[in-house]
Formats: sequence, C-alpha cells, structure tokens
Amino acid sequence: MKKNNEVKIPLEVIFLLACGVLMFVLGIVLLFVARGFLPYYQHGIYGLLLIICGLHLQILGKTPVRHTLRTWPVLAFGSIVTIIGFVSIFVPGILGDIPKILVIILYGVGGILLLLNIFLSNDMYQLWKTHGKKVYSHLIYRYATVYIITSFIVITTIIQIFLPKIIHIELFAVFFLLFGINLFYLAYNLQKPGQISTESTIPISHSCMSLRTVMEMQYGFFMLVSGSLLVLKSIGLIPFAYSAQMGTLVLLLGVQALVVGDMLTLQFDRNWLIILIGIIFVAFGTITIIVPDIFIIYLALFISLFNIMGGFYLLYHLLRPRSKSEKEVCKQEGNDILILIFLVLLAILTGILMILIGISLLIFDQIPVLNFAIILAFFGLTLFVLFYVRSIAEKKQLIG
Repeated sequence: MKKNNEVKIPLEVIFLLACGVLMFVLGIVLLFVARGFLPYYQHGIYGLLLIICGLHLQILGKTPVRHTLRTWPVLAFGSIVTIIGFVSIFVPGILGDIPKILVIILYGVGGILLLLNIFLSNDMYQLWKTHGKKVYSHLIYRYATVYIITSFIVITTIIQIFLPKIIHIELFAVFFLLFGINLFYLAYNLQKPGQISTESTIPISHSCMSLRTVMEMQYGFFMLVSGSLLVLKSIGLIPFAYSAQMGTLVLLLGVQALVVGDMLTLQFDRNWLIILIGIIFVAFGTITIIVPDIFIIYLALFISLFNIMGGFYLLYHLLRPRSKSEKEVCKQEGNDILILIFLVLLAILTGILMILIGISLLIFDQIPVLNFAIILAFFGLTLFVLFYVRSIAEKKQLIG
C-alpha cells in the first residue's frame, strides 16, 4: 500500500513531534486524574518514559556523550531500556522502584550531560558558523529549556520516592505539559528553513541497521515479552495489565508510522495523512497505557482486525501471481535461491501468525491464556529469525 507525496521531515524533528504528543497528552490526562475524573496507572507512566527513552536511543542514536548513529552498543542498550519499559507496564509493580530509578538516571544524569554537550558540541559550533549567533542562541535556549524541564520532572520523581505525600499529581501534569509544548516548539524551530541543525539530519539507513528494521524489531521484543509474561500469568504467578499492553502496541504503531511511514506489515509513504494517523495513535496509545481498562473492548477489536488485515495483506503480497518481468528479476541460483525460499516461508509464517493473533483476540475469552501466550512468543521469535535471514539477503543484494 503505497501513497504519493511523501513529506520530507528530518528524523529528529518527527521524533520530537512524537515525544511532544506523548508528553502533552500525558499532562492532560494527569490533570483529569488530579481532578478525580479518571483513575490512573502509575507504573504505566514510568514504563512509558522508559520506552520512549529506549526508542530515542535506537532511532536517533543520541546518547549523553555524542551522536553515534545507531551503533550496536547503543542499539543493545536502547533495546534493554525498552524491554524494561514493557515489563514495568505489563506487570504492575513487578520491578518495584527500578523503573523510577532508571528514569532518574536516564532523564536526570543524561539530561544534564546532554545540556553540557550542547555548549561543547562541534555540531552546534558548525551551526553558529553557518547560520549566525541568532539561530544558534535560539536553539540553545530551546534545547536548554527542554533539558531543564526534564530535570524538574526527575527531581519531582526523587521526592515522590522518599516523600510521596508531598508531591501532587498536578505538579507532574504541569511539568509534562510544559515538556510537551517545548518539544513542539523545538521541533518547529529545527524544521524552519535554514534553521535545521546537523543533528536533525540523521540518516534513515545506516551500516549498523536500517531504521525500518529497528522499528520492526520493537514488535519482536513486544511479542516475546508479552508471551513470556502471559505464560507466568496463565499459571497465576503474576498480574497482567491487558489494557496497558494493547495501548503499548498502539503507541508503537504510531511511532512507526511517524518515523518510517509503516504500520506492521502495511507500508506507506510518509505523507501528511500517515503523519496525522501516527499522531492519533501515539496520543491514543498514551491514554490507554495511563488510564486502566479504558476502551479495552474497542482496543482489542481494533488490534485483532488490524492484525488480520495486516496478515492477509502480507500473504497476498507474497503469494500473488508475478509478471514475467518480476520473475526475471527474482531468478537466482544455488544457495541464494535457498535463502530467498526460506525468507518467503518465514514471511508466510509471519502472516499466518498475525491472522492467528487477530482471531485469538476476537475469541480471547474462549481460549486458554497459555495458548495465546505461546502464539505471541513464537511470533516474536519468528520475527527475529526473519530479520536475520533478511539481513543476509540484503548483504548479498538478493533483495532491495
């Protein structure tokens, strides 16, 4: 499913937009919580912050020290942070204060180091030389404001750990609202003609791993973690937050749409419609993670139908009749043809598993949780094998 008129927006700008939507919506939700209109899921907040931090590391490669453009160590660390975020969201309280401590370290210490890095960065020096003091000062101010607000959130979190009765939810709500607004404004300034810093032009493709694969990999982690934890849930060892789990999947779909224009197996050009859909998904995912059991029936129905549709689309794309010109291009010999056959079989299995997951969600009350858990975990493993085989095919230039 390809559309025309792809919008060219720098990667850092689009990710700042996603983060801004998430933080702003989080602030709005917490204001309603503070007024007693909504319940809220505290573990979801810290898990959400860890997921967005892990994605930040994996997508932008931005560490407190420098921009590393998705090296393997940064990808590994970002993946671990994201997985911890998944676990803390899916299983209430299983990690104790570990998510809060990680948020303090990553957003606090990391924010301070990034703030210092702004003044010492060679990229910012080049920006000053190229665009002048006015643009330089304005971006410095916007970056600094974002990191200072981050520090206030961290300080508030520290106080909440040791003196929970002192901190009110309204304070968190205000900080998150300010955080979101400043992220929007920073993204706007980076996108303005002639004011895009070198840090905003991070390439989508890189020798370590393509951005498309990075985003697809998140579903592998999601399915493996979900399946493993649901096995424990099925034998009564842990609780499980189904609504927050589904909200996390919607959030991932939204970020994927914004960053690369894809949604699971559905591929689009990143036009304004897809960007709008991505923003809606990020906002809706945030709400369903933070507010327990809200829209859970509709959420399950949507995810089940989306998986079924994505699975059938993938199978159609793989099994549809090929033209003679396509067959000529695909013609290979020896081990190469075995790699391509295995890749196609894995992709077919992926489509079938997506359809099974969708059907299982439609009849969730009628199947054992353990069976559903096994399907999810097997799907996650299949995705990683698929990514590995596809990487081999790409290195051999068997596929584009």
